[in-house]
Amino acid sequence: MIIKNAKIYGEELKDIQILEGKITQIANGLHDNEEIIDAQGLSVLPSFVDLNVNFKNDKFSLEHLDILEQECLKSGISSIVLRDKMDFEEENYTLFLDRLKQMKIDVFSSIRVLDSNKKLKNLSTLVNKGALGLELKSSSEANIVKLAMQYALMKNVPIFVECYNEGFNDGGVMNNSDISFELGLVGMNAISEYSEVAKMKQIAKFYNVEIIYDGLTLKNSLELLSEDDCILASIHHLIKSDEACLGFNTAAKIFPPLRSKEDRDFLKQALKKNKIKFLTSLHNPKSISLKDLAFDEAAFGIHGLCDFISLCYTFFIKNGFLTWRELCKFTSKNPSEFLGLNSGIIEIGKEANLVIFDEDEENFTPKGSLYANDKLFGKVKMHMIKGEMF
Repeated sequence: MIIKNAKIYGEELKDIQILEGKITQIANGLHDNEEIIDAQGLSVLPSFVDLNVNFKNDKFSLEHLDILEQECLKSGISSIVLRDKMDFEEENYTLFLDRLKQMKIDVFSSIRVLDSNKKLKNLSTLVNKGALGLELKSSSEANIVKLAMQYALMKNVPIFVECYNEGFNDGGVMNNSDISFELGLVGMNAISEYSEVAKMKQIAKFYNVEIIYDGLTLKNSLELLSEDDCILASIHHLIKSDEACLGFNTAAKIFPPLRSKEDRDFLKQALKKNKIKFLTSLHNPKSISLKDLAFDEAAFGIHGLCDFISLCYTFFIKNGFLTWRELCKFTSKNPSEFLGLNSGIIEIGKEANLVIFDEDEENFTPKGSLYANDKLFGKVKMHMIKGEMF
């Protein structure tokens, strides 16, 4: 197969030859008797990889899994990390992992340290069966944090750490700010995040464990960390501020909460300076029956996968803030390396996980979306995984 006239990373016009699922040549004037795909006027990007994806309504079902796969194939996402909302026993977890291996996309699974009854899971066995890493709430009691660190060190796996201490917030539902005061809503104080970041940095250093700071949102949090720390940020926190909550807009009720414009702008600059390592769509969709409620009662969550690439193009590429090559470090290259995949960049020898993307096509978002009032640009026209077109 040859992709002709491809604008690689939206720039260089070349042809790409693909054999046995891998990129074998990148040059001008390639010819072959095999299938030809004409990408004239279109950009070719590495498929996106998302390290924070959740099931609809936080509930596992085969139907939800199939829907998730179809959304990824359609939206240019080749690999995801499914976050743990399940209390599988060891045998059922094996069956679950076997089902994931049958999917057309690469799906990895992380596991919570505690089950829904706040009991320690059989972490050693679950990691042995194939769990990618652990998930830990930083506010867990000290003994749980210690055990999580010891298991991560023993099994040589990373820990995704949610840095948040709800003890600083009395049922907060959005960022604590003038806007929450104006709306009469209980706010989430900033200290509930950055105090936990400071704590976890020292604990991780003591145990020499790799942690991913999961979904940081604050200037103060990032200032506590260095470029050597692994920070995962959601694209929404780099685009929107807590002003999106005005009018009691429950589409803007996500966790972690949208923060101030100052925090948003700081995170955006941190991305440009490579201080943030991974970008996520924070995919955590909720049914309309759980979102179309009073703000206090509405569920936290957002449907993020389907617009992920268009959001990146509209708010980062189209305005010249980043190039595609720069942006794809955070959405493709870095997360692929983290997962140990032979993909994430467009290069000879890499798996042909590629997105053919039309930058000129307008992309409409559904009513009720966080971006319902924004005009988005760019649309995935074709998605290839290991040389197979979807």
